[in-house]
Amino acid sequence: MKKLKQKLLQARSYVSIKTYKRPKIFVILLMVLINIIILVIAALIALSIDDSFTSFIDAFANGTVKWMLTPNAILTIENPNTLFLAVIVLVIGIVLFSGVIIALTTNTIKEYFEKKDAGSGQIYLENHVLILNWNNKVPELVSDLLFIDDKNVTLMILADVDKTTAEKQIMNVIRKNTKKKDKITNINVLVKKGDPLIKSDLHDVSIEQAKAVLIMNKDDHEDIGMDLSKSDLNVIKVILSLGQASLRNDVTIVSEIKKIETKQKILTLSNIVPALNDYEIIPICFDRRLGQIIVQTILQKEMEEVYLTLFSFEGAEAYNIGDVSFDDVLLKYSHNVPLARIDNKTFVLSGSEREAKLKEAQHILEPIILKTKEYQSKENLSVYIIGKNNKLQFILESFKAYEELNDNIYETKWIEPSEIPDMVKSLNEHNHKAYILLLSDEAQQLDALDANVIDSLIYLEEHLRHENINIVVELLDPKNDPLVQGFNIENTIISNKIISLLLSKLALYPKTAIFYENLLTIEKNGDGVDDQAVFIYEAKDILDTSFPISFAHSHQMLRSIYESFDKKYTLIGYIKDDVMHIFEGSLSTQEKIEIQANDQLILIVL
Repeated sequence: MKKLKQKLLQARSYVSIKTYKRPKIFVILLMVLINIIILVIAALIALSIDDSFTSFIDAFANGTVKWMLTPNAILTIENPNTLFLAVIVLVIGIVLFSGVIIALTTNTIKEYFEKKDAGSGQIYLENHVLILNWNNKVPELVSDLLFIDDKNVTLMILADVDKTTAEKQIMNVIRKNTKKKDKITNINVLVKKGDPLIKSDLHDVSIEQAKAVLIMNKDDHEDIGMDLSKSDLNVIKVILSLGQASLRNDVTIVSEIKKIETKQKILTLSNIVPALNDYEIIPICFDRRLGQIIVQTILQKEMEEVYLTLFSFEGAEAYNIGDVSFDDVLLKYSHNVPLARIDNKTFVLSGSEREAKLKEAQHILEPIILKTKEYQSKENLSVYIIGKNNKLQFILESFKAYEELNDNIYETKWIEPSEIPDMVKSLNEHNHKAYILLLSDEAQQLDALDANVIDSLIYLEEHLRHENINIVVELLDPKNDPLVQGFNIENTIISNKIISLLLSKLALYPKTAIFYENLLTIEKNGDGVDDQAVFIYEAKDILDTSFPISFAHSHQMLRSIYESFDKKYTLIGYIKDDVMHIFEGSLSTQEKIEIQANDQLILIVL
């Protein structure tokens, strides 16, 4: 008896394990077994009550099995006892077998749709861009990729985020940034909930076939020591997890980091970890770059629009065309503006990669040689900074760097929240020009981003009386931009928009990374100037000539500035009547350009 009990317990354990591991298969097999037992018993009963059956096989095959599989067969039964038995077998078969099969099939279909709605299961992709982790920059990044006209992009997002919520946020930004519905067909966006640190989740998004991987920062600013934040540590872990996957040799890995010290840690990893040696890993400390852009925007308010144009896929953008001299670019290519020459590679501004390489110049005109003069910086600045985030240290460093470059004095002071009333009182009493920079608190929850900026704007609007004060605002959430337009603001810098644009640019065109790195670096060269830096000057401040100046087309204007300044500057556009014109398309077929004394020229130092 004891052994029998033990056997039953073992059988129950076995059934429980199999049911848990493969419940559907187990239930189907169990129903089949029960139905076979019922059919066997019913066949024995039929054999005993109906003399028309000659054997058990006959009663089983031509009786019970036939009744279950062909219900109409019971209509030919004359024996009432046999008919009653057949009805019982038919009902049991419908309830126990057909009913269970239908229920399981329905449930399987339901689970399939739920699985697809949730983004679970393996997705077979190739040549796609993979985004790992989620933050509020991702929707802007996706939106900008809509402007790629010469290729279709598949974007896969793997993050701990609800699929429906993520898709809704992306569509909201797309609707805001473009009204052209046909643009949406250029890009496929897929969202999957998962963990980039789990190898199976990476496999489910076909990481082996991805052409680019973007590792987004989780924006967790808690410092854990060793010059690391929690979010930067997560980025490092994700990079190490990529080393465990079989990636393409030509894959580009772009990582968003918060601390500049993390950049060297990641570069060290790529050198010392064998699994990462073959991959191009680009760690970018965007807060450092944004600090510089914010400072440049304070010094010249049009600078943000220039950078947004250079980073965006809408309009002209930077391309690497290989070892071609500047002079050859100007003489042979009609759709290119030379930007920089780095490591025997020339970078140009063009409408598309195809135009940058194939369009040959026509209607070449001789340049107009103009008399030039050295630009003299006009004023010192006082800048008051309200708010604090990771960009603050880089903003202060950038002001010091520009002090040395421009031989100006930039007095910068960070204001504690409790000091704002005294600052406003002092500004109201004095009559000198000053800037107030409002930095957004990036440690806030998503629904509270930019709250400190809006609160400070309300206070300044109410108490600040001095009209010679310019307010520059940094916002993190692009949705808040239209909300603050009613305030007295000189310029609004949307940090997350700039970051997302640059991220997408580096992912799809990694060969341009060195150009953007140099463009966004403040550093003197051997001649004491910051090469590959953007400057905006009024024409009268750098050209010693009578105005207006007329050019037949953009190409002649570009060559004239290039030759007049002894090939030290390249012209990428101009600002006329507060409208920015960045060169794109065919430079030799545009209409005549007339430059007035107060028009602004957008130059890059070579």
